[in-house]
Amino acid sequence: MKFGIDRLLTEPELRAPLQGKRVALLAHPASVTENLTHSLDALAQCDDVNLTAAFGPQHGLRGDKQDNMIETADYNDPVLGIPVFSLYGEVRKPTPAMLDSFDVILIDLQDLG
Repeated sequence: MKFGIDRLLTEPELRAPLQGKRVALLAHPASVTENLTHSLDALAQCDDVNLTAAFGPQHGLRGDKQDNMIETADYNDPVLGIPVFSLYGEVRKPTPAMLDSFDVILIDLQDLG
């Protein structure tokens, strides 16, 4: 069995519908590839994916806020230079301005289970 992110990364035909689109990723700390690379970093390595934004739920996109009920602020990813919007900060759902930053959103919320 392969995670969806691994299939997306290894099967170019699955990325074809993303061509010419601005792509956002909704992910959390467990959003990783089979090699434990965070999905945001893995997608950023795909030359044919125009990654323009990311969203993180409670605990942040990369798990930087582990304490319960700690809100996370929006920020720009220091490596990728894209906005990372918190869905557990000032807002709990995307604002119109956030929605204007992408055409397609990929959701990678794997269960820690």
